[in-house]
Amino acid sequence: MITSKNRIHRRTVLRGAGGVAIGLPFLSAMLPPGRSHAQGMTPTRFVVMYSPGGTLLDKWRPTGDGANFTLQSMMSPLTPYKDRLTFVDGLEMTVTSISPGHPHARGMSGVLTGMPLVAGNFNTNGGNTGLSSGTSVDQVIAGSISTGLKFKSLEVSSGWSTGIAAGGQPHPSNQIIYSAPEKAIPPATDTMNTLTRVFGGTGGMTTTPTQPAISLEKSILDSVSSQFKLLKAKVGAEDAARLEAHEAMIRQAEMGISVPTPTPSGTCATPSFINATAIPEKGKLMTDILVAALACDLTRVGTMQWSDSEAKFPHSFLSLNGQPLVDGHHAYQHDKGFQAGALEVIYNFYAGNFAYLLQKMDAVKEGNGMSLLDNSVVVWVTEIQHPETHNQQNMPFVIAGKAAGKLTSGRVLKVPRQSHNNMWVSILNLFGLPNTRFGHMNHCTGPLAGLV
Repeated sequence: MITSKNRIHRRTVLRGAGGVAIGLPFLSAMLPPGRSHAQGMTPTRFVVMYSPGGTLLDKWRPTGDGANFTLQSMMSPLTPYKDRLTFVDGLEMTVTSISPGHPHARGMSGVLTGMPLVAGNFNTNGGNTGLSSGTSVDQVIAGSISTGLKFKSLEVSSGWSTGIAAGGQPHPSNQIIYSAPEKAIPPATDTMNTLTRVFGGTGGMTTTPTQPAISLEKSILDSVSSQFKLLKAKVGAEDAARLEAHEAMIRQAEMGISVPTPTPSGTCATPSFINATAIPEKGKLMTDILVAALACDLTRVGTMQWSDSEAKFPHSFLSLNGQPLVDGHHAYQHDKGFQAGALEVIYNFYAGNFAYLLQKMDAVKEGNGMSLLDNSVVVWVTEIQHPETHNQQNMPFVIAGKAAGKLTSGRVLKVPRQSHNNMWVSILNLFGLPNTRFGHMNHCTGPLAGLV
């Protein structure tokens, strides 16, 4: 029984040597005496996954309609989460029609901000531009639900800044997150630094994505293992099981980074992941860290951005008919001719990684009887629809999660042609924000009917 004497504070952190600070999942022992988890309001989180280059719409669309649908082969990795998915079919990124620059850059700017690029001097291979003129929806939500947490939001990537903007600087072709107009937030790209930043005691909302906080010469969890043991003995069986799962999740991320990775030459080195063949592994590690941060309530908003809009690294970790894809994603879109077979393999890879994100979130069981996935809104986005023409009609938005019961899932929602900004209005409303418009006022008519 929870009393005022044995209650654990929601912001309890286990502190270890070298600045280690491990947050805890939401436990029954954190509730005030006599309160239920429904009354305690387990937080709702917002997560974005970005993959580049649109999709093959005829293979993205499920067969059937409403709740009676079947995923096609390209999207089949998502089948285990079918009841937690909402396919939104019919939205257009209309704001890109008034934006300067190449369609890739216009889409990167508009997908989360609903706003065009400003004039500027960045070369986009389709006219010069500046950065986005808007604030991205994730940052608007974060300003409401992540107040007082270690991070307002957490942005990670495995293959960022490889195309026209190669070199690691913000550019219209690689940025989707904006804290304010023309204020880009680049994703973290170093797994070691990201893990130490997340679990270091000196981090915070002002910590930069490249700032290391602690050393990983010793295990993060080993430095707090005795505290975990004492805590598990103090709480009930369900909370103890949650703590066990929490330890395992952090340990998996830590061990994935710590294990040396073979390089193509056969030598062994710590994983810098500059080599494209390591991008899948790095992506999973970044996903693990992001989910751990959400489970620890270090933040309630996160983004997994797999790459920039061109993804020009070799995709040799994938194959078609037994042959590796030796070129970058952009080459199969149109640089070397439109190659639907190779693209289907690439989009299936991203469907698998969206499924991995959902799997990791679903494995975190929370005190209200639901999983982290059920208590979240997770949106898979891209910057164009058609990989060859760069068409931005019928954008392929997939929403996962149930927003703690506020969002009906397990359906295909076909909507009349309208701006995708309307979808963001509805999602803002899910998080208790009173918006009736979002993004460019001429490209938004209000909430998306039927979503909420």
